This record gives sequence, C-alpha cells and structure tokens, in this order.
Amino acid sequence: MSSFTPQKILVLGGSGFVGRHVCEKLTRMGCSMTVITRRASQAAAIQNLPRVRVLEGDVYNSAFLAQCMAHHDVVINLIAILHGTPAAFEKAHVQLPQVIAKACQASGVHRLVHISALGASLTGPSDYQRSKARGEEIFKQAGLELTLLQPSVIFGKEDKFLNLFA
Repeated sequence: MSSFTPQKILVLGGSGFVGRHVCEKLTRMGCSMTVITRRASQAAAIQNLPRVRVLEGDVYNSAFLAQCMAHHDVVINLIAILHGTPAAFEKAHVQLPQVIAKACQASGVHRLVHISALGASLTGPSDYQRSKARGEEIFKQAGLELTLLQPSVIFGKEDKFLNLFA
C-alpha cells in the first residue's frame, strides 16, 4: 500500500461545482490549497475549509499566475465553459492553457492535472470539443508531468447541468 504525502496545490476553478468537491476531498487528504477566483464572493463554499486560501485575481495574467504558483507542488486546472461563442471557447480552453503552461515553466511547477472532456477532438463536431482538444495539445507539448482527465458530463446536487432542466 503506497502512502500519500500531503501537497501544496494551486487550484484554478476551485469555486465551481467540481472545484468545491475537489477542494473538500483534498482537504480531507491533508493538502493545503490556494484557489484563485475572479470574485472571492463566489468562493464562499470553500473559504472556511481548513488549509484553503482564496485569492482574487486574473488567471489570464501569466506573471500573476506564476507568482501564485511559487511554492506549490501541483496545479489543478478545472476552468472550462460549456456554452459560448467560438471566441469564448478559444479563450477558456486554448488561451488559458497557454498562460498556465507558461506560468508553470516560469515558476518551476512541473505537475499539472487538467480536466478536459470526453470527446475532445481536433476534428470534433463542436467548438467546445475542438477547443478542449487544442488545450490538451498545449499541455502535452509543454513538457509537464500531465494528468489529463476526460470525464463525461459531471452532474450532481447543485450542478448547473441537470438542475437547469429540473
């Protein structure tokens, strides 16, 4: 049985539906986290978790992101959009991975966990699938220790997918 060493983790998208659950689980495992969010008020669900520090800032600012990554062992990227224009998909799924990869290289962080999507493909039928695949390629080519997850639709209590229909 292998032992787990608690780590310092930078979480991008930690105030979202999946991010809240990831932060709760990592807290139970003894990890310390920094969560960057656009608006700290959106992170109310995680602000009181032990060993979680919430920072308000712009994840598209490479210098800010590299500074935030300093002294962290791992970066987890959960940022994504489900609906939007081609430009919005490009920004969230392609430009942001470019910024993250650059910041990882500048800060010396080598380990990245990235949540992509089932069906991500450069030749996929939707802007969403194609942009997710381009983001994956950026991370694959960045020379990082990459864990790439491609889940199907993630749903549960308080999600913004099935509860929309309910």
